[in-house]
Amino acid sequence: MNLVTTVIIVVVVWGLVALGSWLWVLLSAKTSAVLLKPIDFSKKVANENGQIVDVRESAAYKRSHIMGARNIPMANFSQGKSGLRKDRDIFLYDERLRDVARVGKSLKKQGYHKSKIFILRGGFSQYDGKTTK
Repeated sequence: MNLVTTVIIVVVVWGLVALGSWLWVLLSAKTSAVLLKPIDFSKKVANENGQIVDVRESAAYKRSHIMGARNIPMANFSQGKSGLRKDRDIFLYDERLRDVARVGKSLKKQGYHKSKIFILRGGFSQYDGKTTK
């Protein structure tokens, strides 16, 4: 095998692994919560009396966050310490789908119903509603 063939094989394998990883995260998020596009997420947040949760680290939250959101970093959910009400909708967001999907999965394991957990697809940078600056 020559060098060009080896490089092509490595790139193709890397691409397949990356695609598989992304699909796994997407499916994981869909099984534990409802994924909403940014426009739908902002409409639902505006019309519902839900709990908006920023799962990013506190430094990112302090820079800017969705109005009315509270900061509960991802690590708190793995310890079972969310403090969220089960009778109200939960709106989750982060910068990456991977982390927020883990939070959704953790909440589902803690007894929260999938139909009450909503995830902002695309992350905070895609949100077009009211934020702090």
